[in-house]
Amino acid sequence: MWRNVCRVSGVLIGIGLAANGPALAQPVALERTLVLPFAVNVEGEVPGSESAAFWMGEAVALLLAEDLEARGAAVLSRAERVAAFESLQLPTLTPLTRATMIRVGELVGATELVVGEVRLGERVAIVARAIRLDPGRERARADAAGDGAEMYALTAKLADGLMPGSAPHGATDDHLPLSAFEMYVKGLVASTPAVQERFLDAARQQVPTDGRILLAIWDSQTAQGFHDRALAAARAVPSESRFDRQARFAAALSLIELLRYDEAFDTLQSLLDAGPSPVVSNALGVIQMRRGSTPQTGVPTMYFQQAVEGAPEQTEYLFNLGYAHARSRNHDEALQWLREVVRFDPADGEAHLIMSQVLAATERRVEAQRELDLARQLGTRFEPEAMELADRVPQGFERLSGRPDARPGIRVADALANPAQREQQELATFHLSRGRRLFDQGEDRGAMDELRRAVYLQPYNDEAHMLLGRLYRRTGRLDEAIAAFKIAAWARESLVARLALAETLLESGDTAGALSEARRAEVMAPASAEVKALIARIGGESRLR
Repeated sequence: MWRNVCRVSGVLIGIGLAANGPALAQPVALERTLVLPFAVNVEGEVPGSESAAFWMGEAVALLLAEDLEARGAAVLSRAERVAAFESLQLPTLTPLTRATMIRVGELVGATELVVGEVRLGERVAIVARAIRLDPGRERARADAAGDGAEMYALTAKLADGLMPGSAPHGATDDHLPLSAFEMYVKGLVASTPAVQERFLDAARQQVPTDGRILLAIWDSQTAQGFHDRALAAARAVPSESRFDRQARFAAALSLIELLRYDEAFDTLQSLLDAGPSPVVSNALGVIQMRRGSTPQTGVPTMYFQQAVEGAPEQTEYLFNLGYAHARSRNHDEALQWLREVVRFDPADGEAHLIMSQVLAATERRVEAQRELDLARQLGTRFEPEAMELADRVPQGFERLSGRPDARPGIRVADALANPAQREQQELATFHLSRGRRLFDQGEDRGAMDELRRAVYLQPYNDEAHMLLGRLYRRTGRLDEAIAAFKIAAWARESLVARLALAETLLESGDTAGALSEARRAEVMAPASAEVKALIARIGGESRLR
């Protein structure tokens, strides 16, 4: 379900627009507010309270976020929040501690966090708190109480309390009927597609043309692979709706899935004509990759370059630009952009895989093999272990993404980049330390799990690969040990890695390879008795064979 919701972020936030029209790419705003789902407590035995508990916290967060935004706050949308939770691998339904919530806010680049509690009893009582993350102190507190039928008024009162002196502006008069809103939110938080579909259909029956409901249905149908139904839902959004542009983008994505590329291209081009948008440019590039292109209709690299210029730290666009150059055999440009991808995301197995093919095409086979070995360890959507190293670039790797700017001034991917990279390094160090300790204790299975996590987080960490190689070797998995030692030696040239590689090659029966690695070690340490003894042993083994 949550992966599905992230997909709809490609529509609701993906085209770089506010709801009412196009927006140019702008610098990230200094002020950002993240509204998290409120905790829900049921008091007494009020009929219906238990069933309301699982959706009410989300509902209050949605409404309060809209009310704060209407008063001028730069609020991260629900789609952005869900995408951020997924990026950080955090549960979206489990309540978080205050410390964890503050940490989440810091990681997504928020400056303020809004949290709160809903108490369900004879009346609905809500308490909201705005916490400034820099000092970690509460900035404002607001409360509201009333009948459940007053929900819109209650959240508006909370927004007034959190932003005193502000006045709402923009689209504040298009609230759904409460019964339809309840079905809509239940659909968003439902745990299975069938339940989600039932709730969203119930909401649509009450408000057949509401853009929010129709786009949620589009997302649900897309996630299940029903692209014709998804297309129908997107096209049902009225042209006068403030969600019209998002709906047209959603329709274009469905058309792409249905292989109706010409219709999708025309739809996206009309969106691009109305204003620059990285995600629209990226989608146009994907179409050109799949249907073929001409200079008149625009080559893929032109569109991907536009996307990169609009969102330079969005790895999907960097990957597509590098991949398109690779498919066109523009090797230097391909390597330049693919290396940018792994700079932001070292664990991108597909980027390593495509780089291996490009390097092979330029006769840099040693580097190419190492990149292929990394791709095998990191994994891809495809099967790199079944792919031989060759100077060809496989088809079908282009990425159709929808998660760049939500609106001017808010870019979750950018906010995540540097803090998340620091977190990634810290986590890799933690797993490496645990793996080292378990290795020394002889607990091979646990050590292997920890070291694999470290490698996933930091693919070029030579120590993690060395320890994995030793584990594989002492458990008899020589081919995997050889691959790990090769990557370790490539990541950081060292005598220890070369010797370990040579010894393992010899153990596997590859005397020629063992001698080659031993000679490399000899260049590094010509006076080493250990190296000389190994060369002598290799020579003896060779004569015996």
